Amino acid sequence: MNDTLAHPLVRVYLSSVEERTAALPEARRRELLADLSEHIEVALAEAGGFDESGVRRVLDQLGTPGEIAAAALAEEPGDQPVPESGRRTAVTAVLIAAQLPAALVPAVGPLLAPVVTVVALVRLWRSRQWSRREKGEATLLMFSPLVAVPVLAVLLSVALGGLSPIGLMVAVLLALPLPTVGAVRLARSAARLRARQR
Repeated sequence: MNDTLAHPLVRVYLSSVEERTAALPEARRRELLADLSEHIEVALAEAGGFDESGVRRVLDQLGTPGEIAAAALAEEPGDQPVPESGRRTAVTAVLIAAQLPAALVPAVGPLLAPVVTVVALVRLWRSRQWSRREKGEATLLMFSPLVAVPVLAVLLSVALGGLSPIGLMVAVLLALPLPTVGAVRLARSAARLRARQR
């Protein structure tokens, strides 16, 4: 790599473009960065200005990292992630995390939990800010307590010589964080997407 590309402003610029284009396929992102690097090298060589003002001028002519990333993402075929508001993301994440606690609400829990689960799934799968893989992982974590609670209950009953209400409650409490893990991962992914789009 040429010394001109080692300039701190160029490194920050290219790093910012790389971060903002994380949704691109790896090969496409490498190609974009190679093209940008080559363009910067040529422009700086032609300008004969390797000082800070010359570097800034060349980078300004290219556009901001956000503009470069937006243009590259717009060229990609297929669905691209579209960030939602932080509030909408938070509501979806809370619904995902709240489905199991909703089942524990006295009297209405058995009716409330399925409603919360369906609403959370609809919001999750209609959102365009998460990839199919992220949605699939979150869905698995949402339903994992259905498997985890019975398995933990059996393990606790074997360890304690029988299943007691306390053992069952411990199994539920151990499974409780699983949907929350999915919700937190989705919220972090959405926050990264929003940050890249700025």
